[in-house]
Amino acid sequence: ILGDVNLDGAVNSIDALFVLQFAAALFSSFPCPQGADINSNGVVDVVDAALILQFVAGFLNSLPP
Repeated sequence: ILGDVNLDGAVNSIDALFVLQFAAALFSSFPCPQGADINSNGVVDVVDAALILQFVAGFLNSLPP
């Protein structure tokens, strides 16, 4: 599932936290890195975390394909 970077079966703020910690170099990896590049620009960064949070908050109907 796109956005479910910890593979718990749901996209939530914990996934955004994993992405933020990865972007800050606090984590070197996480369970599902292929689900972390939300905007498909080839980089996992704070923008991807922001998109996850916007989706969780209901500001986005779906995550970008």
